[in-house]
Amino acid sequence: MNLLVITREYPPHILGGISHHLYNLYTRLSNLGHNITILAGKCKEARTVTDYSHPETIDIEWIPYSTLTAHHLHFPILVWNRLKKWDISKFDIALTHTEIPFSLDIPVVAKYHDAKQEERKYLRQGRSWVISLLDYIVNPTRRVVDQYSLKNADKIIFNSKLTRSHWDKHYGVDVDSKIIYNGVDTDIFYPREIEMGQDFFLFVGTGERKGLPAIKRFARESNQTVYVIGSSDVSGKNIKSVGKIDQERLAEYYSAAKATIHPAEFEAFGNVILESLACGTPVIVSPSCGAAEIISDSCGYVTNEIEGAVTNIENIDSEDCIRVAREYTWNTVAVRTESVIEEAYNG
Repeated sequence: MNLLVITREYPPHILGGISHHLYNLYTRLSNLGHNITILAGKCKEARTVTDYSHPETIDIEWIPYSTLTAHHLHFPILVWNRLKKWDISKFDIALTHTEIPFSLDIPVVAKYHDAKQEERKYLRQGRSWVISLLDYIVNPTRRVVDQYSLKNADKIIFNSKLTRSHWDKHYGVDVDSKIIYNGVDTDIFYPREIEMGQDFFLFVGTGERKGLPAIKRFARESNQTVYVIGSSDVSGKNIKSVGKIDQERLAEYYSAAKATIHPAEFEAFGNVILESLACGTPVIVSPSCGAAEIISDSCGYVTNEIEGAVTNIENIDSEDCIRVAREYTWNTVAVRTESVIEEAYNG
C-alpha cells in the first residue's frame, strides 16, 4: 500500500521516544512492502542525530515549525496548508501520530502514544506561574483538537489499555480501537557480560511522573544502591547519578542491574520495561504504567511496594525475562499495525 504518515517528529530530528518508535515501526513496514511518505515536523527543540539510515521506499517531507509549545494549534495548520498542494488520493491510507483535527478524505488510522490531559499536572511542576497560566488558557483548545482528531479517525491504536482508559475518561472513545504495545530493538537491547563493581538497582527517567521521589525514598530507607540514568543530576543517599547515556551503554547498565525499578505515577507505556527485560533483567513497575500490562510473575512484579518486591526479585530467571521481551519485537508491532491498516482500508 501507499501510506501517508503524519507526525510532529521523526529521525534524525529527535524530540523523544516517539521518534525512535516511528523509525523502528516504519522501517519494518517498509520491509513488508509498503511505500511510505512521511510528513514530519521539525522544530527548534529537536536534537539532530545523524546515525539513522532510511529505506529507499520511505520518502520524508519536512514541515519546519517554530516550537513544541502549543504545537497542537500551529502544526496542524501547517499540515493542512501542505496537503492542499498534494493529490492525497494517491495514498491508500493515512497514519497519524499527532492530533489532526480535520478530515483527510482517505481512511485514517490514528495512533495515540500519550495522554496529555493526564500528564498536565506533572508538566506544570517547576513551571513559572506565567507558563502555568498560559497552559490553563490554552488547554481548552487542546481538548477541541483532541476531540476532532478522534472524530476523524476510522481506526485508533493505543499503546496500552491504560492510555485508552484515560482517553476514554477525558473524551469518550467511540471509534473502533486496538491495543498494540510498543516494541523493543533486540539488536541493541540484549544481555551483556559486564560487571559494574557492585550490586545495584536501576532507574531510568527523570521527575515525579516517572517515579523519582519513590526511588529516592527507597534508596534512603532500604540502604540499597540505585543508579539513576537520565538528563537530571540527581543526589541522595545511596543514589548514583549516571546522567544521560547512549542506548548501547544503557543496555550494559540494564544487563548489570539486579532489577530495573519504574514506580511511575503515570506512564502511557514505559519503554524501559521492555528494554530491561530484553537484557535479561527483571522489573518492578507500578500499576500506573502501561507496560505493567505485559508483566507476569515470571519476569517481574507490578506493585507500589518496592521493598517487598526487591526481596523476591532474585527468584526470577533472566531467560524468562528475555522470552517475554521477544514477544514484542518491532517486527511483531509492524505486523499487528499492518493488520489494523488493512481493516481500515477495507472499511
